[in-house]
Amino acid sequence: MIAGYRLTHRLGEGGMGKVYLSRTPGGRPVAIKVIRPEIAGDPEFRRRFRQEVQAAERIQGLFTAPVIDSDADGPQPWLATAYVAGPSLHSAVREHGPFPVAAAARILAGIAEALQAIHGAGVIHRDLKPSNVLLAADGPRVIDFGVARAADATSLTRTGVAAGTPAFMAPEQAVAQQVTPAVDIFALGLIAAFVTAGAPPFGDGSSPAVLYRVVHEEPDLSAVPAPLRELTARCLTKDPAGRPSPAQVIEMCQQLTDTGPQPASGWLPPAVTAEIDHHAATVTSLAAQPVPPATPPGTFAPGTFAPAGYPATAPATPPHVPPSHVPPSHVPPPPAAPQNRRGGRTVLLAAVVTCAVLAGVVIGAMTLGGGGDSDGGDAAGNPSQTATDDPNTAGDEEPAGGEEAAETPSSEPPADPDPVTYEGIEISDQHTITLSEDPPTPVHSELGAGYEGHLGYYGASISSYDRLVVTSDGNTLALLRADEPGSLDTCRSVTRYADEFESEDAPPGSEICLVTATGDIALVTIREYAPIDSSSQYVTVDLTVWRGAAQLD
Repeated sequence: MIAGYRLTHRLGEGGMGKVYLSRTPGGRPVAIKVIRPEIAGDPEFRRRFRQEVQAAERIQGLFTAPVIDSDADGPQPWLATAYVAGPSLHSAVREHGPFPVAAAARILAGIAEALQAIHGAGVIHRDLKPSNVLLAADGPRVIDFGVARAADATSLTRTGVAAGTPAFMAPEQAVAQQVTPAVDIFALGLIAAFVTAGAPPFGDGSSPAVLYRVVHEEPDLSAVPAPLRELTARCLTKDPAGRPSPAQVIEMCQQLTDTGPQPASGWLPPAVTAEIDHHAATVTSLAAQPVPPATPPGTFAPGTFAPAGYPATAPATPPHVPPSHVPPSHVPPPPAAPQNRRGGRTVLLAAVVTCAVLAGVVIGAMTLGGGGDSDGGDAAGNPSQTATDDPNTAGDEEPAGGEEAAETPSSEPPADPDPVTYEGIEISDQHTITLSEDPPTPVHSELGAGYEGHLGYYGASISSYDRLVVTSDGNTLALLRADEPGSLDTCRSVTRYADEFESEDAPPGSEICLVTATGDIALVTIREYAPIDSSSQYVTVDLTVWRGAAQLD
């Protein structure tokens, strides 16, 4: 519990905090974001976070996920936002390929309308990107508005970790010039290219390489459909004053869709619509659980468990917690007819995504992440619930007829999962592996190694480029020091988050902790890289995987 909200399932985790599924007293699902203690201890962050939350509470656009409750001053700052049952735009493009023009135009118009509401409240998003846009049946929802501004105040940014995502930054943002609402329009142009072409228009690569191209080079819009190319190009104008306003974007998009009322359904590709329906059905089953009595705001209820990493007023030993259910974003959607997917451009450097965004310092509802394998659900992913599943109801009644009481659920915390070891996995250039596979098998990444899979590699066919080990959005890497043991406990506690490592920084023998958004943890040991002048580029790694271990801390 936190402030009367029962945290029924962890949805995601990142450098800034953790996200939990909950619901209001009336039964509406909400996402609860709890900021990490080490960040919450920064007074300047607290001040900025309070300001941004207050501003976000004024944003009530139809295409935003509004903030409905918060506490920026308590021991653990948190906020509750409307929950959106649907995949992120990033996930939808990754899984189902680029969108047709009409659907893309409607999405862009919805995002532009959200920006009107955000900018009208005096807020600049500053981190608008496909993973911060959720797809609902009636249109997109923009989330996490105001996050990057609050993040600017933390010691993380003062030590060189830029707020925002480099691949979706505007030129003036990349060179630390004055930031205006026009940075969100530039990001909208990047989204337009991504959703229609399936790849970012400035290519993949390390953060400095991508930012250099954003500032000094023109975008590659050759794969963007002609009807949207002019709009995309105008949004990506280097000069902020030359970019269109949100109203102009809406007008240009309306010219590409019917002028009559927009349909309530059938405007998205069928596979995406099916995924949205599956999200909604699953979260309904997750939310259909008894709600314990409310507790004072900003505290954890006695006798319940506190979110991992945060102090609790309850006893140190947590009571029995019902088995985790599969969160909607990780329940396989119903099978759909295959669709053609347009692969990303061949590049030499890693796609850039910041691990700080996973839960961000969030101000909007967040796409589902986290969770692991389900226990207690049916074959369709719908969770089952019995009376004894709820620690607040189990054992309240005396058994009839003088029979012995049922066995009390164990108060012991769940045991750590057994490690599984895989040796000599060879990941070729632009290939990725996924920890949930047994064994993890390298596959070619169509959108780039920084956008797919859990661990990927970019080789160096040209000696001037560095070879990179990368992870995709929502996951974190941490390079261990020589004095840190390669263990599960170390991987759970280390917080030096990154999304890529050059081969010079991670030579053979290096150990890297990988934590995925789906709750798996792996210790990655670099065995060897292919010679720099080799005709085939690869990295060979050993893996020790603890599946679901991130859900047990």
